[in-house]
Amino acid sequence: MSPDETDLIERIVLYNDHRAFGCLIDKYQSEVRNLFYKMTNGDRALTDDLSQEVFIRIYKHLRDFRADAKFSTWLHKIAVHVMYDHQRVMKYPNDVVSEKHYSEAESIQNRIDIFKALKILNVKEKTAIILHYEKGFSHNEIAEIMKLPLGTVKSNILRGKAKLKDYLSDEQKR
Repeated sequence: MSPDETDLIERIVLYNDHRAFGCLIDKYQSEVRNLFYKMTNGDRALTDDLSQEVFIRIYKHLRDFRADAKFSTWLHKIAVHVMYDHQRVMKYPNDVVSEKHYSEAESIQNRIDIFKALKILNVKEKTAIILHYEKGFSHNEIAEIMKLPLGTVKSNILRGKAKLKDYLSDEQKR
């Protein structure tokens, strides 16, 4: 945790400093919104709602943050659970859509193919793959974020990759 981040958290917890909380939101808002945007298939309104819920929960539970892990890991754990809670309430199937991050040099067709392919993954496979390959979290951090055993996280990533590979190879044959 950076000294600035530690100071912000301390000011929020000890003094209920709303400006410090605003700075913390500014620091992480884009990252949270980007995650939800991809997991909700670009639904901006839902992305806004879910992002707001994450920061409400962070504000309510910031006193519980023990700095055993990085703040960003704790934040992503909350974000993933907000998504799980939303799915449970809305009775969504386990196929909330996500999109892999691409460089501008890749073609639009490749983006569409991967975007379609990610639809076949269940939410745990998709979440693990996004957190690992796009967000750069380690398997151990993902296990903590998703509250799953390490072996389950690795299995979700391997199973998801295999499904993506099969789907994309079948699509190329068409």
